[in-house]
Amino acid sequence: MLDRSQPKSVSFETALRDWWSSQPQSFRESTSLSVARACFRGGYSAGKHTLERRFVFKAGRMRITVWAMGTTEAKKKAEAEADFRAAKKGWPIPKAGWQLQEEK
Repeated sequence: MLDRSQPKSVSFETALRDWWSSQPQSFRESTSLSVARACFRGGYSAGKHTLERRFVFKAGRMRITVWAMGTTEAKKKAEAEADFRAAKKGWPIPKAGWQLQEEK
C-alpha cells in the first residue's frame, strides 16, 4: 500500500477560479469573492474529485457538464452524453458529430 503513488489533485485556487468563472454574472456581482471562497472551501474539501476537473460544453441546445482528467477525455464523455440525451428525446444525431463549444 505504501508504495502506491498518491493521487495529485487540482489546486484549490484553480478549482475556485474554475467554479467562480462558471457562475452567472449576476451571482458574481452580488457576492464578494472572499465570501464565495469561504463557502467554496467547505464543499471543495468535502467532495472534490481527486484527479478530475469540471468541463462544461454546449452542444446544440444542450449544456453538458462532465468531470475528466483532460480536455480530450472530457470531449469524449460530452459526446457520449450528447448522444445519450439526443436518443432519449428522439433527436437525430448530427452526421458530422457534435460541435462542442467549451464554456468558460
